[in-house]
Amino acid sequence: MIVVEINGDRITVRKWSMRDIEEIVYALVQLIPMGCVTTYKDIANVLKLSPRLVAKVLSRNRSPIAIPCHRVIKSDGRLGGYTINGRKAPKLKELLLRLEGYSDCIYSLAKVLEVED
Repeated sequence: MIVVEINGDRITVRKWSMRDIEEIVYALVQLIPMGCVTTYKDIANVLKLSPRLVAKVLSRNRSPIAIPCHRVIKSDGRLGGYTINGRKAPKLKELLLRLEGYSDCIYSLAKVLEVED
């Protein structure tokens, strides 16, 4: 992917970095409505990335409530992992989803953003 940065009269074109990937993954996760989930694969399809890379990025999320990575699950419906401050906390992911009222609402970012497979 290519990143185009416009800063006043200056235009820079460059290949995207890991930081750019993190920013776009976090932005997409913030689009998932409360009470719904999407999958690592759905986010990966939107960005043309590996679902494992999406999971890795989300495992390093430093703002887990503001960037609600608990709303991202595995394609098979299992919750998958959840990490806070470098520690695994899968029960917390389940608790957060329950508090938000999750009940089988699958939100497809690819469909909303009209991204083809």
